[in-house]
Amino acid sequence: MKKSKNISIDVIATSDMHSYFLNGPDGSNIYRVGTYVNRVRENNPNVILLDSGGSLAGSLAAYYYAIVAPYKRHPMIKLMNAMHYDASGISPNEFKFGLPFFSRSIALSRFPWLSANIEYQRTKEPYFSTPYTIKTISGVKIAIVGLTSDGLMKREHFEMESDVSMAKTMLTAKRWIRYIHESESPDFLIVIYHGGLNQLSQKPREHDQEVNEAEKIIQNLGVIDLLITGHQHQTYIGRDNETLYVQAGQNAEQLVHVNVNFKKHTTSYEVDFVNSEIVDLNQYPEDFTLLTTTYYDRKAVEHWMDEIISEQVGDLTVDGLEDVVTRPHPFIQLLHDSIQREHAFDISCVHLPCNGERGLSGQVTNQDIFEAYPHPDVPIDITVKGADIKQILEYSYGHLEFNDGELSLTIIDETLCTFWQGVEYDVDMTQPPNHRVTLHNIDLDHMYRVVMTDYCYRNYQQILDTAIIHHTDKNTMGERIAQQLQEDEYELKHKQTFKVKLK
Repeated sequence: MKKSKNISIDVIATSDMHSYFLNGPDGSNIYRVGTYVNRVRENNPNVILLDSGGSLAGSLAAYYYAIVAPYKRHPMIKLMNAMHYDASGISPNEFKFGLPFFSRSIALSRFPWLSANIEYQRTKEPYFSTPYTIKTISGVKIAIVGLTSDGLMKREHFEMESDVSMAKTMLTAKRWIRYIHESESPDFLIVIYHGGLNQLSQKPREHDQEVNEAEKIIQNLGVIDLLITGHQHQTYIGRDNETLYVQAGQNAEQLVHVNVNFKKHTTSYEVDFVNSEIVDLNQYPEDFTLLTTTYYDRKAVEHWMDEIISEQVGDLTVDGLEDVVTRPHPFIQLLHDSIQREHAFDISCVHLPCNGERGLSGQVTNQDIFEAYPHPDVPIDITVKGADIKQILEYSYGHLEFNDGELSLTIIDETLCTFWQGVEYDVDMTQPPNHRVTLHNIDLDHMYRVVMTDYCYRNYQQILDTAIIHHTDKNTMGERIAQQLQEDEYELKHKQTFKVKLK
């Protein structure tokens, strides 16, 4: 068959799908993505389907298949295999459930997961095999390379540090993109970068830190034809000189479709023109074949989420951040009781599970617990210095301000607010930041055995640089909360001892 002198290739990009595969009002448009992609393939078989990463964590369904039923094949992998994805980038969220979980997911995938700067700790070679893939379509050679924001990875599982290291994104991009151009000579280069991108401005920047990593990659390398980004959950298309950059939102609510037309020369192809559009998927029906593929997977999740854990837990509702930072609170006490289930230590440290925390009340199901504590944080057994306890508390209360006894300013991620049991302390909000906390039963120079969430440790790791980690548990806080509430003899009693002076 004689080749056409002009080749049209469709590149379709999704991003941050978060395992939203439950169809219906609480589900995802991934089944509509399947319909759209099939229609495009009917008109043009030259399709490259890519995801920027973030597909395996971030929803109740993701939690179920990673924590409750990890032995089952992950439905998102099933769907992406069935849709014939060509490659996926790697988001830091992929590691939320640990390295073994992600490695197992990769093993079940029929497409590569790409990241050039996730490396073996010892050898500094790419951890997930080759960091790029080559697609040759009707003679056109397309290179696809993956990069992951090293900044976003800083607060993920510290347990991986002995195996995995993160190289600087910019340095890795320079090295691998140069290598790809020299060794592969592609006609078109696509970079999947999970790290976000400001919509580029042609105005010069006064401060280098205002330019994020993706912008630096474009402006310093200048040899990228298409940059697919993620993480910010925005949908847009832009251009900076010769680089087209796109982001495809989240949860498959929309996708980005880039049509690239190539003109053939004697021994190579050059880009003739590029068309790009944002596609609203709500006008497309769900793909019946894909729905059938996950029918029993969805039923399993729905059965679990509706399972009743406790008929009556009392009123553990949280009425805003002020409700929990100004007084001992029953929901926070439940967290302390849950984290201490298998530890006999006098001191425990928990944090507010999510921004806008609502707590629990009345009849509680697995879904209620997930919504109250949606992250797979696990307890760690750790020895810390008394001064570290004070510094962490000072940080929490140093970023809050009260006016006439009411919370007026919050310049802190609410999940960084920590709560301690076994530590008696007063907080005087009339004092300047870093001088508000007084510890009564803690010697600043002594070491104390503490059980805390690994999230607290990861986010306060700079303060806890001298801490000693003895053991990391496997059961998540969500699982521990469920176990605690299922105990017939469990009675919640306040054990927190702190007072806050507001005015």
